[in-house]
Amino acid sequence: MNDLHIRGFLSADLAEQQQRARAEFAHDFRHCEQASERAVALIAGLRTEGMGIAGLWATGYWVKCVRACQAGIMLAERGMMADAQTQLRGAVESLFHAVALVNDPELWVRLVEHDAVERAKQVKGMLAIPTIMQHVSAEDRAQLEAMLAGHGEKPRPFSVYEAAQAARLLALYETMYRGLSRGAAHSTLSALEHELIYEADGSITPDFGPAYDQLPVTLAMIAECLSTGVQALAGRLG
Repeated sequence: MNDLHIRGFLSADLAEQQQRARAEFAHDFRHCEQASERAVALIAGLRTEGMGIAGLWATGYWVKCVRACQAGIMLAERGMMADAQTQLRGAVESLFHAVALVNDPELWVRLVEHDAVERAKQVKGMLAIPTIMQHVSAEDRAQLEAMLAGHGEKPRPFSVYEAAQAARLLALYETMYRGLSRGAAHSTLSALEHELIYEADGSITPDFGPAYDQLPVTLAMIAECLSTGVQALAGRLG
């Protein structure tokens, strides 16, 4: 067994595999990295002085989007395609929120409410599980319960769909975002296509190692996410 079979993606042998991938898919990497460079340039040119809260948060979401896309490129280079696509799904979600805030700055209020909704869900869940609460002091429990009682009107959630709708990017939501959710990020049967190999003799083996069959389409989707963001946000942040 070679080092890849012993250490998996932590193997030092993966460096040579990455070099081969870079050579074989040079055009795909260059196209994607050019989109990345434009996205990073947009961040580098930003000045946050005088930004309102919506602008600051939109900037934060755009930074989060670009970082996730670059993580996706790095994972794709290593042949970790499902993981690259999972990163891309997070990037697209951040893109929706960034553009939504630029299109409608008043949406920052909905994001505050959504954060409160998610916090309340976690607190309720923790309070309901005895094995968690047995490690929580009475004082901390009181603080958790106070968090649930601290809201006046019931806060409203703000879904990813609503963000995509406000961003006017529903086509990207229904195609790329849903596809990445079903095919990579979530524990669906479709996502298992990355994990198992169906051999010609009918046997099934785990697929744990670099795989590049989906690299061109993965890099193309990353480039599309970044290019969409640059087009939607250039000159509108700040």
